[in-house]
Amino acid sequence: MEENNNKLSLEQMLTQAAGGTVEPDPVVEDPKKEPVVEDPNKEPVVEDPKKEPVVEDPIVEDRPNPDAKKPAEKPNPMKEVRDKYNTERASREKIEAVINKFTDGDYDLKLKDFKTEDGKVDYDALAKAMEDADIKATADKKGIAPEVQAEIERIEKEKIELEKQKLQVSMDRALTNMQQDMNLKGVDINNFFKDAMALQKNPYRWLAQGGDLKDLYRNIYWDKLVKEQTDAAVAKARATWDEEAKRATKVPASNPAQAKPQASANATGGISMEQLLMEAATKRK
Repeated sequence: MEENNNKLSLEQMLTQAAGGTVEPDPVVEDPKKEPVVEDPNKEPVVEDPKKEPVVEDPIVEDRPNPDAKKPAEKPNPMKEVRDKYNTERASREKIEAVINKFTDGDYDLKLKDFKTEDGKVDYDALAKAMEDADIKATADKKGIAPEVQAEIERIEKEKIELEKQKLQVSMDRALTNMQQDMNLKGVDINNFFKDAMALQKNPYRWLAQGGDLKDLYRNIYWDKLVKEQTDAAVAKARATWDEEAKRATKVPASNPAQAKPQASANATGGISMEQLLMEAATKRK
């Protein structure tokens, strides 16, 4: 399912890199089909974790008087909307995953057999029945008991979970180093993951195979990085050239401590003092 890699969630990307099998559902990621909360105008605020209101837990408040009356917790309507939204979304994703598996698979099961007394389908029971059917089918092919196959799959799941935990620790460390070394922001990291998956390059898998996350970043944004380096080099060269040009055409400033030569009388079209004295002496004679 490489064509759907850009639709994977972070958890699915991690599972894929750890060696697990994921089945991305494009419908889940379609924003047009997100569940509608009670107040549609407030939905973008609910989805933005930076704008989530902070609720103080009164249990951990420092109260010097243990017998004092516990303060009433302030209502938090936004938290209630967010919790309801997350609950509805998780329930919808689970139902869609079960229905898709049931539809795509070949199960000798009927939905009406999993209806509860209130007429609703017990999707948890349906999912368990399909899982048992898958285990039995795999066990029959191997010629082993279903219980043995179930234990094998349990061990495999544990191995995958352990690998996912190791990968997550490695990823956190690698992202921290990359952000510091390359001066990246949170939005840059988010775009990096999105663009990487669009190019069929799972960052978790890259890391699991021994790759350097910074090399993957340079690989994805090679043209952009080259352009930035070229523009910076050109700007630096231009600044150096402008500075040298200014120094070459700059007129030396006069020294204020140096005495200025007196202007010659002839320079202004008049006569000098010596000529005046000579004329005066001639007249006396």
